[in-house]
Amino acid sequence: MILLSFFDCKNEPICTVSENNAGKEIYDLDEATCFIALKLNKKKSDLKLIQSALIAEENYMNKIGLISENSNTENESESNLELDVNKMVEYALDEEKVDLTKEELIEIYDTEIEYFIFIGIVEE
Repeated sequence: MILLSFFDCKNEPICTVSENNAGKEIYDLDEATCFIALKLNKKKSDLKLIQSALIAEENYMNKIGLISENSNTENESESNLELDVNKMVEYALDEEKVDLTKEELIEIYDTEIEYFIFIGIVEE
C-alpha cells in the first residue's frame, strides 16, 4: 500500500491518503481535505480551513441545485460549476464566513479537481 503523506516540522504526518482509494468513485470529505492539504503543502492547522471551504462548496451546490442526496448530478453539471466558481467563492466568503481569501478558496477548489481525478469521478 502506498500512502501520500506530508510531514510538518515535528516529522509527523499531518494526514495520509491511501492510494487504494484511487478510482473508487467515492468522495470522502476527510480524504479530500487531506489530499488538498498535501498537494498545497499546507500545515496541520490548515486542515480545518480547507474542510470548511469544501463544506461551503457542498452547501452552495445544494443551494443552487447542482447536487442532491438522491442523484449524482455532479458530472452532468461540471461545466456549469466551472462557470460559477466566482459565485461559489463569494458564497463561501459572505454566507459561510470561511476564514480564507478569495485566492486561497480558488486554489482549494482548483486542487479539488485533482482529487476528483484521483478518485475517478472526473477524467483528465
